[in-house]
Amino acid sequence: MGSEWFRSLTSMINGFVTAVYGERVEVRISGRDPVVAFRSRSAGVIVVGDSVMLEQVKGEGKETGWRVAGVEPRQRCIWRSSKRRRSRLVVANVDRLCIVSAVEPLPREGLIDRYLVAAEWQSIPSVILLNKVDLEEADGVLGRLQVYTVLGYEVLPVSARTGTGVEKVAEILSEGLTVLVGHSGVGKSALMNCLLPGVDLKTAALSQATGKGRYTTSVATAHLFRHGILVDTPGIREFGLGDILPGQVSIGFREIRTKQERCRFADCSHREEPGCAVRVAVGEGGISEARYNSYLRIRKSVEAGEG
Repeated sequence: MGSEWFRSLTSMINGFVTAVYGERVEVRISGRDPVVAFRSRSAGVIVVGDSVMLEQVKGEGKETGWRVAGVEPRQRCIWRSSKRRRSRLVVANVDRLCIVSAVEPLPREGLIDRYLVAAEWQSIPSVILLNKVDLEEADGVLGRLQVYTVLGYEVLPVSARTGTGVEKVAEILSEGLTVLVGHSGVGKSALMNCLLPGVDLKTAALSQATGKGRYTTSVATAHLFRHGILVDTPGIREFGLGDILPGQVSIGFREIRTKQERCRFADCSHREEPGCAVRVAVGEGGISEARYNSYLRIRKSVEAGEG
């Protein structure tokens, strides 16, 4: 239905976007069940996490419906870069990034570092989960992630299969809007099912309400969780850093960020410049060589326009 379907405005109210599918969005209004609203052309791009203004309208047959009239200013957003280097907004108003890794497949520290760059760039707190700690290789893999613990990140061992550590994770994620990210195979869906029993049934019910089938095309879906919100993000594991300039990559590396203030040159890239305090710290063991090399790879990809 086009915008001409709407004829008369009856009221306006604020809501929170929990899912986006085509020209329709699911919006939760305080004290009510979620509603499905059409987006108006003037509203522009709408994503999960947006705070929106809804108009309640009546149609030709006096049916009552909802239309998104506008989007409130956003803070702390997660973006994803496409192959064309265009950045696409994924989630808005993020309070926490939860990076899910696993004992099997082994953690990809380079990918974890990319997530952390995106988060640190916007001052989004991050936690790292290591799933499948019921496997016998868990101790060794936890040791690999100690570099993040030293930097002040919380690394949480958890097993979605046995329930180990799930309650502690739940406590940490129980407030604010948390975005869960992770590459395929780490058990993010299994973890979501532990935290949100019945989430699949809820998704099926919502799809019936919209007439669009299951949420196979949604960029992200939000679920109420205790006093907070959990956002599942299918496909976000492929995101790039298209909006970050090469000189801003070091913002995402806490240990480099603190050392670079002592570099001779303010725009030091920490590669070959004389008087580079970061390279000195790497040589002395104050900065992990693996993390330094990760910084170099990410910076190179940003400089090459690859995100």
